[in-house]
Amino acid sequence: MNRPSTEMSKQYAFLLAKSTEMSKQTGILRKQYAFLLAESTEIRKQSSILRKKSAILMISSIL
Repeated sequence: MNRPSTEMSKQYAFLLAKSTEMSKQTGILRKQYAFLLAESTEIRKQSSILRKKSAILMISSIL
């Protein structure tokens, strides 16, 4: 039978490994979020430019 301290040591090691893995995953997700946020910002800028160009073309076609 395992002594209580041995069992606690195993649980601690397991939880530490889980915590380390979660920290890695969190880091990956943060990087992905930053990338997607930059992409979203760029798409919004391009969309704004296209709307302005479209408005100019529509006005030009009316005149």
